[in-house]
Amino acid sequence: MLAYDRYPGEGPLAVLLHGWACSGEDLRPLALELAGRHDVVVPGLPGHPRTGAALGPAYGVGAMARCVLDLVRALDRGPALLVGHSLGGAVALAAARLEPALVTRVVTVETSWAWVEAAIGPIDLADAERRSAKVNMKREQLGLSSVTGQLDPAAMAEALSSVLEWSREPSRDSPLHGLGIFGDPGWAAVSSSGVPGTREGGVRRAHLAGCGHWPHVERPAAVAQLIAATGGDEKH
Repeated sequence: MLAYDRYPGEGPLAVLLHGWACSGEDLRPLALELAGRHDVVVPGLPGHPRTGAALGPAYGVGAMARCVLDLVRALDRGPALLVGHSLGGAVALAAARLEPALVTRVVTVETSWAWVEAAIGPIDLADAERRSAKVNMKREQLGLSSVTGQLDPAAMAEALSSVLEWSREPSRDSPLHGLGIFGDPGWAAVSSSGVPGTREGGVRRAHLAGCGHWPHVERPAAVAQLIAATGGDEKH
């Protein structure tokens, strides 16, 4: 079972999933915005802080998705809105494809569809450690705590290799994918790739101008408003 933080509310269940080499701390500002309207749960993904490496050697997107679905079942408050940042968005989409009855909707944050064109092979331990150090340097610039010493290197390598492989799968999206939110890095990549979505009609997209890879940290109220809203593509 995934360890998690909870922000109780009378509304429907919302499960927020952090990104690669990150932690649930990243999603606390957004959780506080959503709490009340939702019963918010923020788990630590396998190999990451809170849950750690206790779940065995499988840290791919599919394995993580099954852990999230097990958590939704155990909480007995589902089906759940799944909101995922970066890797967490891939995990959320995989969970929605595996068991759509347990998911109401998926919102991704900086999960870039442009990765479909990336030609990157398996990530080794040294590369994973370099990349995770870079991620945490950027997180620290946003005032977040470093988690470098709390990450399992083998888990980081497997998870990153898996999400890059997932990003090249034509069937990786879900009909439950309602919204993709992007800061400037992801928005530029998606716009230049010419891939507005991965299913017919595309996925609603929203651009939070001036944000980096962590819009849920930089502008949590705006992200919460977008999650609550309906409609077409928006730029804010």
